[in-house]
Amino acid sequence: MQAPPVRDDGLQIQEQRSFQSVFWTIERCAWFAFAVILLLAIAGLTGSGGYFAMATASYPSGKVEYPRVARVGTSDKISVTFNSEAETHRLTLDPAFYESFQVEGMQPQPERSTGTSEGIAMEFAAQPDASLEVVIYIRPLRPGLAGFTAALDGNGEDLTTMVMP
Repeated sequence: MQAPPVRDDGLQIQEQRSFQSVFWTIERCAWFAFAVILLLAIAGLTGSGGYFAMATASYPSGKVEYPRVARVGTSDKISVTFNSEAETHRLTLDPAFYESFQVEGMQPQPERSTGTSEGIAMEFAAQPDASLEVVIYIRPLRPGLAGFTAALDGNGEDLTTMVMP
């Protein structure tokens, strides 16, 4: 075995500079990737809070606030606000919703639920001088894109939630 040569700075070490340079480059790329993941999490694109975690769909008779990003096995909620004056309000969720989500609860409970060709229609009694807010507590069943249609008082819109593992 031979001793490594003495370098100009007086140290007698054997180093592989090209390997070290490649290693440092890979390390810096990993730092950048971790920083991007952290920023995505802070922004809410990994679920459970943040500016981009929830989305809002506007309808002529109200709005639906639903999770843009959700996690399998964790509870989340959908808030439906009816703004229009009517005796009853109707919320319809298509069958694709029930294939992707389990409904854990609803506040307030609907006065009547019926099965229609568009899905399950729930009717709620309207408040005389106030908007009505309905909160649906859900739990995603499987990861992937969950697309469904929600209709408020007959006006439907396609909504999509990204369900992360």
